[in-house]
Parts: sequence; C-alpha cells; structure tokens
Amino acid sequence: MEINLFIISDDPITLAGLEAIVDQNEKFLVIGRSIGGAGIRCPQDPEPRPHVIIIGEPSSKRTLCENAQRIAALYPCEKSRPKIIVVSQNDDDDTIVAALRAGVNGYLSRIESPEELLHSIQLVAKGGAAFSPTVASRLSRYFSATHVLPELAGFSELTDREMEILELLASGMGNQQIARRLFLAEKTVRNYVSRIFTKLEVHDRAMAAVVARDAGLGGQPDVLVPQGIGAEGAAP
Repeated sequence: MEINLFIISDDPITLAGLEAIVDQNEKFLVIGRSIGGAGIRCPQDPEPRPHVIIIGEPSSKRTLCENAQRIAALYPCEKSRPKIIVVSQNDDDDTIVAALRAGVNGYLSRIESPEELLHSIQLVAKGGAAFSPTVASRLSRYFSATHVLPELAGFSELTDREMEILELLASGMGNQQIARRLFLAEKTVRNYVSRIFTKLEVHDRAMAAVVARDAGLGGQPDVLVPQGIGAEGAAP
C-alpha cells in the first residue's frame, strides 16, 4: 500500500527538495503540496487522504504550531488524522517541545541521507514516532534539566499490562504491531493506549514515547532514527 503524502513549506526550494526525495521511492505518493499551510484542506470522498503530512522548514515556532493545529481542525477524528513529521534545522528545545504538544509525530533535523527521511515517514505512518539523534538528545537534556516531571507520577498508576504496552510504544511500535506481539485485539490495544495517555497526562504517542524513554523504557528503539538507516518497512 502506498503512503500518501502532503508537503507543506514556507520555502519553495525546501518543498521541491522534499518532493524530490520522496519521489525516489514508489512506496510514496505526493497527493498535494502547499506553500504555507493555508493550502491544505480536508479532501472530499473519494479523493485520497494523506497518511502523513510533512512540514518542511517552518519559518517560526508559531507557524509550525498553527499548521499542526490546522491539520487537527481539518481532521477532528483522531483515528483518520494524518500523522505529522517536521523537517527543520531549528532544533531549539522550546520549538521541539511545542511541536510535540501540538500533535507532531516526528521531528528531524540535519538529515544525513534521503533514506533517513523515508524510513522516518514509514515509522510515523505505522503509528510510531521518529526523531533524529540530535533531536532525541536535546529532548533528553531538556527533560533532565527541568528536574520536574509531573508526567512520571502517572507511572505508579499504570498496570503491568499498561507498562508492557508503553514500553513497546516507546520502542516505536504502532497499535497493530503491539497487538500482534501481545496476541491482543487492536481495539484492545487502542483502549490501553488511551488509558496510558490519561494516566501520564500526555496527548499523543510522541510525547508518551518521550516520557517513557526519559524513564528508561523502550530499549534501543525505532522511535529514534539512527544515522544511515535503510528505508525498508511496511506501509500502514
């Protein structure tokens, strides 16, 4: 199954560059593009819907968050909402955290190869989270520096099964993969994930993964994008 993409950028050169990268792989289909976020709209059936929206080099933190909020408004049903991945050289702590809180599923900076981007798109399309190593490092330092992690209080409220699912989520697995691993129905996994979000006081998988990783869960997962990793993987 192809992964439908919509690309947003304030910079025409960045937009063209991102499109050139994804066009290299037949698994990806660009169904729309926009200079700035105003051009994106919720397509009417039977028009194809994007699985992943790429926001390339947003001009500011405000622009990035506005685009993410616009996408959430266009797709009020979370189940059918496209995943969002940001490609930006701005790895400022506040910008990254604001992006996660706005619902972004991946954040890449200083991409080393086209394959790194393609693999990251596949990860978020499957329900995982993708961060480049520099972003992951900055997130770890950011949360360590605060010394106040109210989210961690929720760990004591998690059941053994919820902790097991959270660890798999933190390793980059989507609901379907977790269901297969634990021999559960996918709907059951979704219900567990929803309860985990409530107990940890987070709003999405990306933030849950960050909190879990900061607590030492997840091993060495696909949630982090290694340098030079290949782009093989399943579509959603």
